[in-house]
Amino acid sequence: MKFWESGAMLTALAVVGLLLGCELLARVVPALRRLGLPLAILAGALGLLLGEQALGLFALDVELLESVVYHGLAIVFISVGLKAPTEGGRSAASRSMAFAIVAMMATQAVIGLGVVLLLDSALHPGFGLLLPMGFEEGPGQALSLGSAWEQSGLPKGAQVGLIIAVIGYGWSVVAGVPLVIWGRRKGLTAPGLASTGAGNTQTVSVARSEPGSVDALTAQIAVVGLCYLLTWALCSGLARALAGMPDIAATVWGFHFIFGAGIAMGMRPLLARMPGGTPVNDHLMGRVSGLTIDVITCAALAAVQIAVLSSHWLPIVLVTVLGGLWTLVFAVWVAKRAWTEAPFEHAVLYFGMSTGTLPTGLALLRVVDPDLRSPAAVSAVFGSAGAVAGVVPLLMGLIPMTVASYTTDWPARGWLMLGALLAYAVAVFVLWRLFGGLRFRRPLATFWPD
Repeated sequence: MKFWESGAMLTALAVVGLLLGCELLARVVPALRRLGLPLAILAGALGLLLGEQALGLFALDVELLESVVYHGLAIVFISVGLKAPTEGGRSAASRSMAFAIVAMMATQAVIGLGVVLLLDSALHPGFGLLLPMGFEEGPGQALSLGSAWEQSGLPKGAQVGLIIAVIGYGWSVVAGVPLVIWGRRKGLTAPGLASTGAGNTQTVSVARSEPGSVDALTAQIAVVGLCYLLTWALCSGLARALAGMPDIAATVWGFHFIFGAGIAMGMRPLLARMPGGTPVNDHLMGRVSGLTIDVITCAALAAVQIAVLSSHWLPIVLVTVLGGLWTLVFAVWVAKRAWTEAPFEHAVLYFGMSTGTLPTGLALLRVVDPDLRSPAAVSAVFGSAGAVAGVVPLLMGLIPMTVASYTTDWPARGWLMLGALLAYAVAVFVLWRLFGGLRFRRPLATFWPD
C-alpha cells in the first residue's frame, strides 16, 4: 500500500520495537539493570547491529532518524524549559557542579581543537570541537552543530557528531562500570546508600481532563508545538538577517534548541496568567521529555553510518580516545577536591554526564546509589541549570568563532582560538576556586587525597 512505501512508519515502529524489546529483555535479565546501562542506549546499539550497517535484518531510514534526533533535541529543551523551576538548587555542591560542567566542556574543547591542529592543520576544527558537543552535550547537539558546520567544510558533519556522541556513550559504559567496581573495592562509596526497596513504590498524581476539553497530554504537546513554531520563526528571521554571513546563519539553526528553551521559559509566566491557570502539568511534561530522550538516544545510535567512521577514523579515534581519558582522569581527580559529601558518587555521575547526557550519568549513579539518596543527583540537576551561564559563551561565542575562522586565515586563527579557549578554561577554574568551592588538596598528583 502506498502509505507504507516511504518506510517512515516502519522505521518508527522499529525504534519503538527496539525500546520495548530492551525493556522486556531487562526484565528477563535483571543484571542489565544492575550494570546501569540505559536501555535506550542498548536499543540503539541493537538497531545498529541488526540494521543494514551490520546484519541487514531490516532497513532504517537514516535521514529520518537524523531528523528525529535534530527536532527531538529541541523538544527536550522546550519541555524542560516549560516546567516550573524547583527551589533548593543553590547549595554549595550544586554550585560546584555548575562550574565542573563548564570546566569539562572548556577543557574538552581545548583537547579536541589541539589534537586537530597538531594532527593536520588542514582538518576542519569541527572534528575536535564536536568532542564537547558529543560527550558533554549528547547526540542531539552533536548532530545539530555537525550538520550546521557542513556548510563551512566539515564532511558528513551530522554523522561525525553522531559517531563522537556514540563513542562517548561507549566510554560511559566501558570505563564507567569498572570505575564503580574500583570505588567499591576501595571503599569509596558513601555509607547507607544500598537500595531499601522504597524507591520502587511511588505515588503519582494523574492529571485529569475536564469534560469538553482536550486530553491533558494533548495540551502538553500543543504547548510544546507552539513553542517550537515560535522557535522556527525566530531562527528563520535570524537566518535571513545574517544572510550575508552564511557560516554564522547556518550555526543559528544548529542552536535551535537554545532558542527553544529561552522561548519556553518566556512562555511559562504568560501561560500562568491564562484563565484557569497554566495548561502545563509538570509531571506530564516530564514524561514528554523522558519519552523524547529515549527515542532520540535510540535513534542516534541506530543512525550511525560506519562508512563515515572508516573514512575519517584517525581524527575521530584520536580525539575521542584522548578526550575520554582526560574525562575519566579529571572526573576522579577533582571529585574529592570539589565535593565534600559523597565525592565518589559525584565522580561517577560527573563522568557519566561528561561522556553521555544527564540521564546517562544518573543511570550510572544508580549502580552505587540505587534510590538516588546521595546529594549527587540533586547537584547534577541544579548544577546543569546553573552551568548555562558559563556554557553560553562557549556555544554562542568561542566555538562558532573558531569554526567561522576556518574559511579565512587558517590555521593561524585556529591557534589563536585555541589560546582563547585555554584562557577561558583557566578563568573558569579561577572562578570555581573563588566562588564554587574547589580546593586544590595536596598532593596534586594523587587522584584521591586523604
